[in-house]
Amino acid sequence: MVKAFRNLIMALTFVGVAGCNMFWNFINDYMACGLALAASVAAGFCVEHIFIERSRREMIRLHGADWRSAENRQLDS
Repeated sequence: MVKAFRNLIMALTFVGVAGCNMFWNFINDYMACGLALAASVAAGFCVEHIFIERSRREMIRLHGADWRSAENRQLDS
C-alpha cells in the first residue's frame, strides 16, 4: 500500500509540474520534464520517509523504551 501511495504521489507531482509548464510555457519542454521528474522523485522519497517515521513512532509508542534501546543497540553494532 505504501508503494502504491508513493507511486501515486510521484505521478501526480510529475503531471502537476509538467502540466503547469505546458499550460503557461515557462521553460523549455525538456527542462520541464527533467524538473518534473526530479520533483516527483523527491516527493516519493518524502512520502516514503514520512511512512517510515510514522511506523517508528508507533513502535516506540507501543513498546516504549525497549524498542528504542534495541534500535540503538543495532545502530551501535
